[in-house]
Amino acid sequence: MTGAGKDTVGKADLHVHTTASDGLFSAEEVVSLCERRGVQVVAIADHDTTAGVRQLISRVGESWSAGRAMSWSSSFYHRGVEIIPAVEINAELDEKEVHILGYFVPVDPGSEFAILLDTLRRSRMDRVRAMVLRLEELGFPVELERILSFAKGESVGRPHVGQAMVQKGYVSSVKEAFEKYLGTGKPAYVPRAHLTPVQAVKSIVRAGGVAVWAHPGTAGCDHLLEKLVENGLDGLECLHPEHSPEDTRRYAALAREYSLIATGGSDFHGPGSGEGGELGEWVVDYSVVTLLKEVRLKRGLQTAGR
Repeated sequence: MTGAGKDTVGKADLHVHTTASDGLFSAEEVVSLCERRGVQVVAIADHDTTAGVRQLISRVGESWSAGRAMSWSSSFYHRGVEIIPAVEINAELDEKEVHILGYFVPVDPGSEFAILLDTLRRSRMDRVRAMVLRLEELGFPVELERILSFAKGESVGRPHVGQAMVQKGYVSSVKEAFEKYLGTGKPAYVPRAHLTPVQAVKSIVRAGGVAVWAHPGTAGCDHLLEKLVENGLDGLECLHPEHSPEDTRRYAALAREYSLIATGGSDFHGPGSGEGGELGEWVVDYSVVTLLKEVRLKRGLQTAGR
């Protein structure tokens, strides 16, 4: 793993968000940025949706079999950049958020996995409506339409509520909105229906994808690792902007101990978003992509054989 600056040729950024969830750049703009920064592979991993990946598939057109992509989760190329279809599921256990990345997941809207994601997105919408009511009770009215205007994609969440609060002048930043009102245990916090981490891992594995624990250092529950491995976890996101060098070394050691793939990515949301790092500055070697593909191929064959 390496934190690369401009020299990212042949490297992979395996954790990137778009406007399909809470990113500031569209999937097409992300690919354009990859071109400029020399990033060879990018995993579009939006929260609870694969809409950003589907947008890129629609642009690929007849030069590549879109039907094949929609029925199976292969990577594909757009403007010279390899795109990995991915998703980030926000699981929760004992009031701790545990995010699970799924690589090479199905993007077919009619698939069992897509139906699960749709259920998760509906729970997000229900939560946002409840938070709007809670904020009004606290004296900070925010129109739902204003929040949805920030959520340009399918997946609406607390960051969009925070953006609306900034626009209304209630807080100076989304970070402040979370620290004072929207974070766990804060006055406007509303829980939502979540998968447990084990359920998230199982759902990705059952769909034929590759399951990786995203930025485990932010969750504060390393004791879950063995249970997740027992249920099919394939990797640990060791390299991440919120991980210290010590965190990176520790999770790399755990990955070796449990025979997991050590991955990494920028968690890019866009400049000024207050989340993640810069695209291409937190990258892994292409050999990591090869390992993910090997697991995906083996799992795909197992799924097909059921």
